[in-house]
Amino acid sequence: MKDNRGITLTSLIIYVIGMVIVVSLIATLTTFFYKNVNVDNISKDTTQYTKFSNLFLDEINKKDNEIVECKTTEEDGQKISYIIFSDGNQYTYKAENKSVYKNKIKICKDVEECEFSYIYIDSTYQIKINFKTSSVNMTGDNAMVYSMKNGQ
Repeated sequence: MKDNRGITLTSLIIYVIGMVIVVSLIATLTTFFYKNVNVDNISKDTTQYTKFSNLFLDEINKKDNEIVECKTTEEDGQKISYIIFSDGNQYTYKAENKSVYKNKIKICKDVEECEFSYIYIDSTYQIKINFKTSSVNMTGDNAMVYSMKNGQ
């Protein structure tokens, strides 16, 4: 009868080689996956977009808030777009530093485009905002459009 003393050296080497192959295969697949997904830029851009959207929605949902002025101009070759509300808040995009401000506080950075416009139809403001970052493109047909009733 044969002695069963445990694992032989040959079977131990086969187990180790098998484990090395499995671990290296998983490491290769994981590295390939993470190199092809640019999570940092997408999450930063969506954070900028979400922050701006939340603040702007709060603004247009305020009772008795109206648009005082909305304009896009160029100063020294740099585009500036702004919208001013009756409660005193102003949202401004400055192309020179690619930032959006609420009054004098920077709320978004790395914004490639942000242009405010509106039309007044049947006691309702239709506010259109073209907003673009490196991974968020809300311009043209995809532009954000908000409706704000006059004297809510």
